[in-house]
Amino acid sequence: MVDCPNCENPMATLALATTLGVPVQAGQCADCTLLWFDGGSSVRLAPASVLQIFQAIGTGAGTPGAALRDHYACPRCGGALAFTHDLQRATRFAYWRCAVDRGQLIGYTQFLLEKNFIRPPSADDLATLRREVREIACSQCGAPIDLQKDSMCPFCHAPIALVDPEGVAAAIRDLRAGRPAGSAAPTAAAPSAAALHDLQLGAILDAGRAGPRSGGRDLIAIGVGAMLGMLTDLL
Repeated sequence: MVDCPNCENPMATLALATTLGVPVQAGQCADCTLLWFDGGSSVRLAPASVLQIFQAIGTGAGTPGAALRDHYACPRCGGALAFTHDLQRATRFAYWRCAVDRGQLIGYTQFLLEKNFIRPPSADDLATLRREVREIACSQCGAPIDLQKDSMCPFCHAPIALVDPEGVAAAIRDLRAGRPAGSAAPTAAAPSAAALHDLQLGAILDAGRAGPRSGGRDLIAIGVGAMLGMLTDLL
């Protein structure tokens, strides 16, 4: 594949499919929590490939990532990658784009935003987190967030967020609806959004009880990791 633009180590290769059935490859650096997509292939990923990346993100969930640079060079052409803000439906996300369209570099959290897998916590969830967890790590920069006084990261200003169980449940429904006729059906029942929500919140509370900095307390990483076992039985 390519070397990670951040740490310069080889990225792991993910074999993916698009909505047009065309195979594509993406690069993943788990240490830097970054993904590389040749061209603009991330916007055309098939539902199975979106969930495949969701699973890949959850591998090693909660492990602090490497520090990120302020600027990057394109691993394909060597030119500077431009930091870009974009909009998918009503969701804003950001990534680094090659000026000659050779590809894009995107962080885990921003990819999940693009795919509508992240939402703000409900009032009840936030009250529970403030009562039971108190301090978390920013999913974007890793800095500590004091839930007693902050509703966003005081350093990078990223808002507190959770994995959206409705978004994950919808992706699973899309995957099942798009299975070719005659293919083997998953043996496990598709989880409901309510079940995914309870699974995620339970994992976050367990991490909070395990120690003051257990797993970095990255809510997104913990939420993705909690859902992995359920997804493995379905894909």
